Amino acid sequence: MSKAPLDWIKLELMPLPGATGREAKVLWWNPEARIIEGEGREEVLALAEAATQAGSLQTGSGGSVEITDPLHQPSELAAVLAQYYWVIPQPVAAPGEEVELESETTPVLLN
Repeated sequence: MSKAPLDWIKLELMPLPGATGREAKVLWWNPEARIIEGEGREEVLALAEAATQAGSLQTGSGGSVEITDPLHQPSELAAVLAQYYWVIPQPVAAPGEEVELESETTPVLLN
């Protein structure tokens, strides 16, 4: 039996070493609706807006990522957040819900 895809992604953000002034936070993101909820959402929205205005970001490997719609594109939001945080994404049904991992499932770090 297949499950319906989940609309929301729980984002656990852990500050990178040297990311001064950043605190751990948990947010919920719906990429289709371009919504971010949770404490610290204003900071993430500001980071996304600044990256969109800049048009691109430098990656740690010396390349760059074009930023056009980070609230809709997972790779773009990952690039924005990876400047300051380790990102642990987990699909969930709704904001505030905890993740129910199946025995064969392992969370993946985006960075």
